[in-house]
Amino acid sequence: MNPLKIYLLDLTYDTITLSTEAFPLNVGYIAAYTKERFGPNVEITLFKYIADVERELKKSPPDILGVSNYSWNHRIGREMSSIFSKLNPDGIVVLGGPNFPVDLPSQERFFRENPDVDIYVSVEGEIGFTNVVEKALEAKSHKEIRTKVLSKPIDGCITRSTNGKLQYTIPEIRIKKLDEIPSPYLTGLMDKFFDGKLCPTIQTNRGCPFHCTFCTDGRDSVNQVNNFSLDRVHAEIDYIATHVTWNKAQLLISDLNFGMFPKDTEICDYIDESKKKYGYPK
Repeated sequence: MNPLKIYLLDLTYDTITLSTEAFPLNVGYIAAYTKERFGPNVEITLFKYIADVERELKKSPPDILGVSNYSWNHRIGREMSSIFSKLNPDGIVVLGGPNFPVDLPSQERFFRENPDVDIYVSVEGEIGFTNVVEKALEAKSHKEIRTKVLSKPIDGCITRSTNGKLQYTIPEIRIKKLDEIPSPYLTGLMDKFFDGKLCPTIQTNRGCPFHCTFCTDGRDSVNQVNNFSLDRVHAEIDYIATHVTWNKAQLLISDLNFGMFPKDTEICDYIDESKKKYGYPK
């Protein structure tokens, strides 16, 4: 079988202005981890803009469509999933992100209301998604991928089997040593998004020790905070500072609670040094 073709989407509306200007770091992590694990057996393309996805879906639909799911892009993600399913009925639609219920009845309703979604990967997506890819690569042909992937439960995922029944496993698998995920910046996956419109985004840790009832991350499964190494964070800041366009002044930090640990002051100091050395961020 030829390399498995994968499209990963973190879409923003951009008709008048950008609804979200953050780099697609989320799907960048998924891509970097997947490429590290499967190498030349996968061909991965990242997307941020709707027109780019529509064009490529019509030209060459992938085997797997991965879509980030937030409150601000759920509808367009659902539309792209529907378009893809019509173009490639043998393909797989995988969603991931925090815009997903935690109780069983609501999860079942979510799948009923989103008939094109085959798999949901909750919390961190790297392990669950690569488990899906591993299953797909076991298929003898591209036509067999859907049947192969949905035939049995997959760790880290909620899957809709070929008969429509939901299959559950341990859904929330986290990576403790975050440096096991290759950097989307240092591997070049983010290069095409330095387009002068999007804002560079980094993450220095994952998890939150608090239990706020209004927050999707206020649950025990993400209570442990795991960190990227300082060397890794510093290298990403340097990379961004030497690739960012002149008109972008900000650096987004996507941690749930940045400023909570002593290392965060070290990161702030390094950002200050970057400003002095490169003039970024401003």
